[in-house]
Formats: sequence, C-alpha cells, structure tokens
Amino acid sequence: MTPHIDHMNLLATARLGDGVGGGEGLAMHVAADGSRTLFVASEHAPCDFVAVDVSDPRAPSVVFRQDLPGAGIRSNNLAIHDDLLAVTRQVSQKGAPPGGVELFDISQPTAPRPIGYFDASGGESLGTHFVWLGADGYAYLASGASDFTPRDARDRFMFRILDVSSPTRPVEAGRWWLPGIAVSDVDAAPERPSERLAAAHGAEITAEQRAARRFESGGSCSWDFGFRVHNVTVLPERPDRAYLAHTSAGAYIFDISDRSRPHPVGHLDYATPLPGAAHTFVPLGASGFGLLSDETLEEGAADYPQNVWVVDARLESRPVIVGSLELPWPSDVPATGRFGAHNLHEYPPGQGALRSFGLAVAAMFGLGVAVFDVGDPLRARAVAHFSPGPEDDGPGTGQLNDVFLDDRGVLYALDRRSDYCFVLELDL
Repeated sequence: MTPHIDHMNLLATARLGDGVGGGEGLAMHVAADGSRTLFVASEHAPCDFVAVDVSDPRAPSVVFRQDLPGAGIRSNNLAIHDDLLAVTRQVSQKGAPPGGVELFDISQPTAPRPIGYFDASGGESLGTHFVWLGADGYAYLASGASDFTPRDARDRFMFRILDVSSPTRPVEAGRWWLPGIAVSDVDAAPERPSERLAAAHGAEITAEQRAARRFESGGSCSWDFGFRVHNVTVLPERPDRAYLAHTSAGAYIFDISDRSRPHPVGHLDYATPLPGAAHTFVPLGASGFGLLSDETLEEGAADYPQNVWVVDARLESRPVIVGSLELPWPSDVPATGRFGAHNLHEYPPGQGALRSFGLAVAAMFGLGVAVFDVGDPLRARAVAHFSPGPEDDGPGTGQLNDVFLDDRGVLYALDRRSDYCFVLELDL
C-alpha cells in the first residue's frame, strides 16, 4: 500500500514521544482563551498519556507526558468533559492494582492534577477498559469489579456507571451485565456463536473447538470475541439513553433514566456468520439512526467482514442493520496488520468536537481514516480518505487506531504501532 490522501490536507505529523503507541483515547480540552490541548492515551506502557498543544494545528507540540507506575498496566482510553479528565487503568494480572479509573483536574492542561480514583481492582478483575464522561455528572465504563467473576474469561467487562459529580470521591451509581455470564448467575449461560452455528448445522463441537474463538461448519465460520462491554456512548440529545457495543453479543440501547437501574430496551443481535466484534455504537443525534463499528482483530482481515454498519433504531426495541459504510479496500490485502473497521468519531460534548451528525469519521487500521456523508443514513457515501501507507512508504505503520474531529474541521488520527499523530484538515 502507498500513502493516499483525498479531500483532506495533511497539516502536520506530530511525534508523541518514545514509548507511545496511539491508543483508543483522543479527547480535547478547550480553554477560556481558546487554546486547545489534545489528550492522547497510549496503547501500552511505559507511557500513560500525553497532552499536545494543537491551538495551531500546523505546529502541534507535546506539553505534558505522564508515564505509568509500573509494568503490566495500560491506560489505552481516556475521556474529557470541560476541565475533568478520566483515564482508564487496565491490568494484565487478575485483581492487581491499580485497575480502575483515575480523575484529573486539567484546568491547567500543561499540569494535570490527580484529584480522584475509582478502584475496580480485586478478584478476577482486569480493571477498566473504557470510560465515557457525559454532560450529566456521570462516567460510563466497560469495566471489571472485585465482585464480578465471569464464567468465561472472554466476558470480562460489564457496564458500570459512576457518579463523578464530586470527582474527588467517585462512587458507583449502577451496573449491568449480560444475564448468565457471571458464575453467581442463576440464569443459563448465553449461547456462544459457535454453539449457534453448530446447532444450525447439527454439528458437534469438540472441547478444543469450544476453547477456540473460531469455529467452521457447513461452509460458514463463527468468531467468539467475548460477551464483554466495549464502548458506551451517552449524548445530550438523548440523555436517558446509553448505546453499548457488546463485542460478540452485538449492541444494546439502554434506558438510563434511573442510573441505579440501567436496563436494555433494544438489542441488535449479530447473526451467525457475521464475525461480530461490536466496538463502538454511536447514535446520529436524535435521528433514530446510528453507526455500529466492529473491531477487526485478526491479521490480514482474516475475520472479514468487520464493518461499520448503519443501524435503524427508530423502533428502538428492534434495532436492525440497514446498510454499511463503503470502506476503501485495496485490491490485495497484506497478510500482516489489521484491515477493517475500528473506532468512530463519537460527537462527545464538552470537548470542542464537531457535533454535526451529517458527517461520520472512521479509523480503520491499515485502511486509514475515512469521512462519510451520513446526512441521509440510508444513502451514506465516502467523501474523504487518508492512509499514510506502511512504514517503508511513509511515516508510521499505517495502523490507524483512533480518530477525533474538532469543530474547526481538523481531524486527528493515531497510529497504534508508532508515536505518530496525523493532523489533517477536511477539504470538502
């Protein structure tokens, strides 16, 4: 693959520093004087996160870096609302500290000040993978807990809601997990994708096949990436609703009008043989439509088609896939690297983000980043694209992990295998 740019201008290529790999956390702080600071979570140690002054997007500069306290910890995700920053702590050893969420005051973005911590360590917990800060004084997590033990290790993250109205003392307000996935549940364990496929073809599953996440039968293939919550989106256009991407369990719409008792009101259940790794579910404002991005997890797109699906949720009790975004596939997919859908611009409030629901942006690993006109979701079309190409053809490794579009039309894209952040301007 070679570098490609269409209807965008590359303003700058920022180097974030040694030991940084672009994670799944991009968020912006906008100060009263108009200065802008982009906060970037690193996918791996030793770096925790960095802050980049992007007031002039043509001259970005790193103004703060924080490293992690030790090995076996990753941040990977963060969120901002106004002067509050939340950073996840995910650990590699079950139960180990400091799994959870750390809160910072970033009223001075060059000197973030830790002010609170929510402990999600203990038991079988691997800490917290994802955090969303709403405009409502709550944080929404994909997280483990000391008192939550899944029957299957792949189902390790549930939905947790924190009250962060007093950020020095965050407390849990509510939680939910898919009935049947915890060892304490009286409910039957939910049917795995391989079990569905085997039942459809009258096939038997061996112990080895049951342990593996890939199962083939009758010319079809199922993938089991776990029944774990991955992302949560809560927008002010629908403050009583949360949109959950739940990996191989599909996607959910939740009623969160009572934060102590979140409950699903709609479920989009992936059909077997879709590979089903639901990553990000984003409503397009109050239109009744949304976008559901999968996560490509296998090298060389072996788990194709992981896509960005257009979802009709106007009847929210029965959300359905009604289309997909056209991804810029090459004629030949390389054998190494990921190629397919991943993260979406999520229109977050309180971050200087573009909140026009007529444009969507997707980060797609080796396929680059693409911008789509979704003013009519049933007639979505690609309008801009950028791919840096692999390392020998240009900077970075061409594995774009996350994307953020600000209200100036400036787009930021992270490479997961290097410290490059590409700063682009839309030219539509």
